[in-house]
Amino acid sequence: MWIRKWIYTSLFIIGLAVLMPGFLQSQQSGAPGAKTIAEPNNDAVSADAVSAYYDEELPAVRFGVDVNMVSVPVTVRRADGSFFDGLTQKSFRIMEDGKEQEIVFFTQEALSTHVALVLDISGSVRPEWGAIRYAAGRFLENLRPDDYFSITIFNNEIRLRMPWGKKTDRVDEVLGSVWCSNVTKLWDAVWLVSTSVFKGIEGRKVMILMSDGLDNDSDSTYNDAVRAAVEAGISIYIVSQTEALRQYYEYVYPQIPQWALQRELAQADVLLRQMARATGGRVLQPNNFGRLDNIYAEVYEELRNQYTLGYISTNTARDGSYREIEVGVRSADAPNATVTARVGYYAPRN
Repeated sequence: MWIRKWIYTSLFIIGLAVLMPGFLQSQQSGAPGAKTIAEPNNDAVSADAVSAYYDEELPAVRFGVDVNMVSVPVTVRRADGSFFDGLTQKSFRIMEDGKEQEIVFFTQEALSTHVALVLDISGSVRPEWGAIRYAAGRFLENLRPDDYFSITIFNNEIRLRMPWGKKTDRVDEVLGSVWCSNVTKLWDAVWLVSTSVFKGIEGRKVMILMSDGLDNDSDSTYNDAVRAAVEAGISIYIVSQTEALRQYYEYVYPQIPQWALQRELAQADVLLRQMARATGGRVLQPNNFGRLDNIYAEVYEELRNQYTLGYISTNTARDGSYREIEVGVRSADAPNATVTARVGYYAPRN
């Protein structure tokens, strides 16, 4: 215990992220309630203000099919990591709670996507913010013309820096004004972006979350954050800083007991992977921040090679229950394939 306290004190003194004890307590379950996510600030996110802006300025994007459709983005990879393309609707099978469902919507064409870029700006990322800022800008510039993006940053506050739009000309200026400091409201950021920034948005929804997974100041729990993302139908792709952070501390601060740091980062990595799996996303781990361009390119390539399946559940109960999804592909069409899709959703509630 004294070693962990010493680590936290040292990191605070050097102006990096404070690794607070009790990190695993954020896994406790609970329903999201009324929260004060950020202190009053001119650009801090207000749930009511964000919702009002989107409801007025940006009408929801719809598939043009039954609103009760369950939409499932699916990635199919070969053993070498390349994508299976050219599969047909008959290649796939969807089960909900063990019962096969009829696929009524199918496409491999790239659908208009809302991409929320959510960036950790706590003290731990300050030395590498230049590389992070550059890679984020290049990623957004490569989005398709019919895609929308937003930018949210978080440390001890969650701030919406750019609302939904398509123009990238101000991205570098906006990110260039950021000062990385303070602690991390990671679970609050995921919860608020899911419930407010994505409010009223339909169609394909993606969150690109860059963080080391070390939450130390949230009112929301880990389960609150995951549930909010699953209920909103958001796929979370996590650009994890845990490996880069581990290497950084090993090199710069060899006096810090590495076993304690390794334990904290391992616990963070487990939670990030569970979050990605629950939402049908993926965790990507650059060995250093200089590889962020390649990491973002991987995310972009995956989004462009996804299939989108849709079905109307045979379970018509509107009871808010969680329902498990399993997506399979015929081995004859895609031998030795790895299928990635969200593993469940919450039914609507009357």
